[in-house]
Amino acid sequence: MDPSTDEQAPTPDRVPDQPGGPVATAQDTASPSAPPETPAVPPAELPPPPQSLLLYTVLAFFCIGLFLYLAFSWTGYRSRYAQQVEGWQLGGSKMIEVTVIREDKNNLACASDKSFEGIHCAFRANHEPWGPGPEYDIHALQPYNTVRSELLLASGLWVSPALQRELPESRFTVACNYHVQGVLRSVSLRWSPTGNFTPVDQSLPVGALTDCVIPQ
Repeated sequence: MDPSTDEQAPTPDRVPDQPGGPVATAQDTASPSAPPETPAVPPAELPPPPQSLLLYTVLAFFCIGLFLYLAFSWTGYRSRYAQQVEGWQLGGSKMIEVTVIREDKNNLACASDKSFEGIHCAFRANHEPWGPGPEYDIHALQPYNTVRSELLLASGLWVSPALQRELPESRFTVACNYHVQGVLRSVSLRWSPTGNFTPVDQSLPVGALTDCVIPQ
């Protein structure tokens, strides 16, 4: 027998047999190759908002700001008006007590071109006389302060029967029914016959005085 046939060199593709298991090849024992990497995809850019959306947003903010401005303005006006005529209503009546001296018949005057149901200031806005004056004209308005320091414009005080007699020499009060007929903003007041008309910085109630009496 040829000795070359007794021993054969192991092939490079085989691994020695393991007891109790199948024959493993070198190809079988090789580690699996890693999967190919997937290239990163850049995040998609969001499209810019349409110009119409920006316009609507700006318009919405403008409307909200305008609404708040008007609301606060109206609230401030109502607050000032309520302080002037607390508990009074347009077209309603209220008992008030004004404080005057007898010379106020000629001392007190207002100037405005506005008229409320026939009552108006004794002077127009240009300070020209409007009618015969408060001492004779039942429709002439004058400024008065109540005992609660409320400033108002009223007509009819000096033509009341209760004031057609000798009046006190010192300051006195007169209680009347005050019929509110409007609110006047653009008005100037004068507190003496030789004084200047001064514009007021607040709205004043306008009305007529009736049923006046001098408290005893």
